[in-house]
Amino acid sequence: MKEKTCLALYSGGLDSMLAVKVMQEQGIKVMPLNFNTGFFFHAYIIENARLKYKKKTPPGVEVEVIDISKEFFEMIRKPSYGFGRNMNPCIDCKILMLRKAKELMPAYDAGFVITGEVLGQRPMTQNSHSMKIIEKQSGLEGYLIRPLCAKNMEETEPEKLGWVDRNRLLDIKGRSRKEQMRLARIYNIEGYAQQPAGGCILTETSYSKRLEDFIQHNGTKEILQEDMLLLATGRHFRKGNVKFIIGRNSRDNDTILLYGKKTGAKVFDCIDAPGPIAITFDEIDNEMKGFIAGAVASYSDIDKNKEANVDLTINNNKETLKVMPIDRQDLLNLRIDKE
Repeated sequence: MKEKTCLALYSGGLDSMLAVKVMQEQGIKVMPLNFNTGFFFHAYIIENARLKYKKKTPPGVEVEVIDISKEFFEMIRKPSYGFGRNMNPCIDCKILMLRKAKELMPAYDAGFVITGEVLGQRPMTQNSHSMKIIEKQSGLEGYLIRPLCAKNMEETEPEKLGWVDRNRLLDIKGRSRKEQMRLARIYNIEGYAQQPAGGCILTETSYSKRLEDFIQHNGTKEILQEDMLLLATGRHFRKGNVKFIIGRNSRDNDTILLYGKKTGAKVFDCIDAPGPIAITFDEIDNEMKGFIAGAVASYSDIDKNKEANVDLTINNNKETLKVMPIDRQDLLNLRIDKE
């Protein structure tokens, strides 16, 4: 029966877990949906350039992950309600997720949708004005319940119809997390994502700068999920029209090597000492080859006063470049993601 079933926007954070528990205690079946926007959350791990889910869920609850990355990539070029501090289109993002949830309601025979939002907790999306906009634009007016702060908001249709007992909903408000932490102890909930905004990488300044540069220099080119993964990898530089990435650790190097198999990839590896691997997909002349090779040598363990040998591989064809390491300060001025 739809009055006893609801869909939940589920991020893996404490608030979404608590929202699920509050509704379950009323005997309501909750179907948690996690929408993958393509911009990874820290509750995920990246392994071999693929996303693997590592989220804890309430006991007896199965979370369904739904890919909305294509729609999200289209929206992020020009979100109707703009960005937050960085490249995070939080209001448009929430509207997109809730619209998708509304579309899925018939498939689950669900009567309404819930979220873990708390009035006053986040300045952009969880003020009364934004929450009303989100509800209206999602098409869920009257059928969107925020169980953690419902008593601070207008009564919804499921409450009016008696599907949900308003007296058993909560009245949390503001930025303090004390009540949520108290409830977590009561419900014995642990292992939840604790980063701000659920760990959304678009709230990070360095990643946002890389994404802004990517959109600016790729025009109307379709954004792919693999592009977003590469943006989360290594140090990013731009010299003129050429963008190149230098790894920071072994995981970055492994990811770069996977992308190095793609047609058009140019991969640089200093063979004289341990260090990072670099990649570019842009057309480069001999001067630029030498520059990127020198940059790779600069971040390697080689003596910076000595010439280095750097292998350049393009489509399985390899050549060795002899270069001097470039001064780190000169490279810092080319960092896309410097803060």
